[in-house]
Amino acid sequence: MLTNKAQVVTYDFFIALAIFFLVMGLVMSIWYYTVIQAEESMEKRLAYNNLLSASQVWFKEGFPKYWDAENVVELGLSNDGKINETKIEMLKNSVGYSKASLLLNLGNFNFCYEVYDKSGNLIFRFPQNLDLSSARNIYKIERIGILNEQPVKVRTLIWN
Repeated sequence: MLTNKAQVVTYDFFIALAIFFLVMGLVMSIWYYTVIQAEESMEKRLAYNNLLSASQVWFKEGFPKYWDAENVVELGLSNDGKINETKIEMLKNSVGYSKASLLLNLGNFNFCYEVYDKSGNLIFRFPQNLDLSSARNIYKIERIGILNEQPVKVRTLIWN
């Protein structure tokens, strides 16, 4: 008696298998690309939020209102709506980078503060020795403030 048996391995099977692997490869590559884009977007959003937080220091009084290096709890560089030169000098000379970084709570981001007069001359930089050669991503925001009754441009940089 003759019976008909189907063959499992035919050309149709190999074509279907190739199409299946091709589709799976496309889906996996699109998925990988989407995940990478989402991670980059989250990293940029975190950096932007940290940049805004770090730049707000120019316009906050901090806590206590007239802080010094020993009692500062929250960093702020202004008083009465103007940048306080005494606070800037204390930041530079007394507080130091590591304590300021801790107070700013920027995570793994480094930061730099700069002040330029209306002619574009640098009049303040913290920290003094700035090395951006190993920086991977640099984010910058520039704002206008008042220092010694003169308008100045304050620049905040963060990088990782």
